[in-house]
Amino acid sequence: MRRISTRGPSLARSPDLARLRRRLMAIPKAVKAELQPTLEKSADEVVATAQRLAPVDDGTLRDSIRREPGEHDLEVRVEAGGEATTREVRRGIGVGYDYALAVEYGTIDTPAQPFFWPAYRLSRNRIKSRAKRAISKAVKRTGKD
Repeated sequence: MRRISTRGPSLARSPDLARLRRRLMAIPKAVKAELQPTLEKSADEVVATAQRLAPVDDGTLRDSIRREPGEHDLEVRVEAGGEATTREVRRGIGVGYDYALAVEYGTIDTPAQPFFWPAYRLSRNRIKSRAKRAISKAVKRTGKD
């Protein structure tokens, strides 16, 4: 089952994965603790914007947009679609398709009605600024302790 997600290409195949993990492990726990609420607030902002932009027939698509925890402390994922929006391509075939993808990207028969990526792009700069401020604040605070 494929969902729309802010996750990019898998880092598991990246040669820089070990370096990234070392850098994440080097971040003090106090800084991570300060940053986590900021990340969650930013994810909630993207969720709210995507829900406002999503076309509404019966509300299932809008309600499927959610925030989920990531694979590590500093990852918060925003996802849309999933089990609630997956339907059979044609009755009796048994092959499912997540219509959240069809709405976001369009199909041969239906034009795209993007809601997910525009919401992210609207919030991207604010998210980066908010995270930088939280990190600076946390580093200053931990340096005083």
